[in-house]
Parts: sequence; structure tokens; C-alpha cells
Amino acid sequence: MKTIMYLHAGAEMYGSDKVLLQLVTGLDKKQFKPIVVLPEHGPLEKALETNDIQTEVVAYPILRRKYFNPKGIFNYASGYFKAEKVLANLAIKYHVDLIHVNTLAVLEGITLKKRIKKPLIWHVHEILLSPKFMWKLTAYLSAKYADKIVVVSNATGEHLKKAGYAKENQIVTIYNGINIPKGLENSDFRQEFDIPKNAFVFGHVGRINAWKGQEDFLKASLKLMSNYSKVHVLFSGNAYKGEEWREEKLKKEINESGFSDRIHYLGFQHEIRKVFNTMNVFVSSSIRPDPFPMVTLEAMANSKPIVSYDHGGPSELIVNAKTGYLVQPHNIDDLSLKMSMLINPKLESKFGVVGRKRVLSEFSETKFLQNFSFLYGDM
Repeated sequence: MKTIMYLHAGAEMYGSDKVLLQLVTGLDKKQFKPIVVLPEHGPLEKALETNDIQTEVVAYPILRRKYFNPKGIFNYASGYFKAEKVLANLAIKYHVDLIHVNTLAVLEGITLKKRIKKPLIWHVHEILLSPKFMWKLTAYLSAKYADKIVVVSNATGEHLKKAGYAKENQIVTIYNGINIPKGLENSDFRQEFDIPKNAFVFGHVGRINAWKGQEDFLKASLKLMSNYSKVHVLFSGNAYKGEEWREEKLKKEINESGFSDRIHYLGFQHEIRKVFNTMNVFVSSSIRPDPFPMVTLEAMANSKPIVSYDHGGPSELIVNAKTGYLVQPHNIDDLSLKMSMLINPKLESKFGVVGRKRVLSEFSETKFLQNFSFLYGDM
């Protein structure tokens, strides 16, 4: 049996958090023993413990923009070196055989590898575009210290390769998978948020940050709403701690839109299937390439047609004019046009069915777990 220590970047329940939970709970416990280390307390910790996964909380720093200044660098270094001893002691305590670092924002695996002299897998969920020095730095560090770099999409791997540091055959693509819900959950949030039963709802789900594209989605939606009286819009998600102003800014834009009675801010919702049941079409409008948006995969699994900017992981997930529409990035007019084309019950249903079948055949949880099990076995 191999004991694997996972170092993660947070403790919430967004994309990479769900991927980690899915991985460690789905592994064959006769072959692998997962030990998950989180930098903070949160919903992910509770979910892991509910599933009897050994979980530790160590306050190690995560690479964020707040550290990109002299004071921040000092605070980061101080926290990093305090945490490395704790992590090494945990690794020794649990007789760790393999280190799995989840996201480029976690650099603690480097010194842990040096201390315990065990192989390192670096699981990359990001396509870093700016600041450029951070892209180059993390590409260099992952190439230098990882025995294998697992990327969540080919687009993610190609972006890392552009930095010029990765070794031949060091990068491997393992697509995220999803456990397809068997039964149909019929409940939704329409009554709770005063959304009419006959409304046609476009939805956006994701972290409210600088690049998830809520503003582009809002602009595209507003172009439709004056012509389609039954169109409603929903947003679900929240901001990082310390960035709550982004939520307030979005709410202000909604209130000043002239259609605030038809635009619904749901905040973060644990019952994600109810969110999908509330909408007719899912829209992904990230203004930077999204490596592999799990929420898009979840929407497809719930038979929702997708309208998405054509870059990053969505270009590999969505089959244009079959499971949804791919749109030139940042083209709000075209985004709005493609959304309008799906205000068609027959097309909505057809795309949704084909999308769900595609997830079943290409992006299943079983395939995802098998690929990681093979990789772990070879390390």
C-alpha cells in the first residue's frame, strides 16, 4: 500500500477542491492511503472527514497576489519555512511514499520532497498568463522538482511547455472526471428567488474574481433582455476572503442594470444540482483561458447546453453546434447571439442530451480514477 500526502491550496468547495475530494475518496483503499493537508479550515475539511479521509490543517502560505510586495514576500517566506518543518514531521509520522501537490499555488511540496526524498506529482489546474514572471517561475519550479506534472487539459500542458522548462514526457494530461447523477433531481431555486416557472434562464456559476467573466455574461445578457421578456439570468458563486468588494460591485451593476427584477444573485450554493435545475443554459465567459472548468462538466452532466468562450479547457470539452456553442473570446455581441440561438426548447434539449452522453463516454469518474491509479502505481 502506498501512502500519499496531498498538499492543497484551500478548504472550500470549488473546482480543484471537488477534484481533490473526488480523487481521494474514490481511490482503492487497499492500494492507496491518502493523507490530505489543508492550509485552513473549511467545508472541504468537513467533507473529507465525513468520508474518513485523514485530514490535517497546517497554516502554510498559498501563492497569491497579496504576497507580491516587499512586506508580502517577507510574510510568505516566514510562513513557508515555519510550515515546512510541520509538514516534514507529518510525512514522517504517516510514512509517506508519494507527494501530490494540488495546484501551482502550493510550493511547499518542493522542500518537503527535499526533506523526505520521495517522488512528487504536481497536479496543475491553472493557466497562468500574468504576471508573466509568476508563470515562468512556477513553470520552472514544477519542471525542476516534479517527477511528473499532471495537467487537467492539453491547453494547460501546452501553456506550461511554452515556458521551455518541461522535460520530455514529464507532462501527462489526465482529464477531470465526474460521477454522473443517475436519478433526476427535480427541485430548483425558482420559487425561492422569485423566478417564474416559464422563464428561460441563463446561468453563470463560479468564483467571483478578476477573470471568471461575470461582467461579460451580464453585458451579453442585457443585450437579450429587452427583446426577450421571458429571459432571466442567475449568478451563483462568491469571492475570495478579502475580495468581497467584487460581490458588492456585481450586485451594484445588477441593481443599476434596469432589469434587476430578472437578474438573480444566488451567492454560493451547496446544492449545485438545484442551481443547474434552475437554469436552461449554462454560460462560461472566463476572460482568461480556463484550464478545465469542472462546473462546465457538471452542467453538461446535468444535460445543460453550454455557451462558452473558445479557449482553454472548454475548447476540449464542448463540441461546437453539438453540445453548445463556442464563441470568440471577449466578443460580447457573438456571446449574446449564441445565447439567443439557444432560446429554442428543441435545440436546448438536443444539445443537453448529447452533452450528457459525451461526459459519460469521455469524462467519467471511473476513467479519471483509473488514470491516477496507474500513474501512482508507476511512481
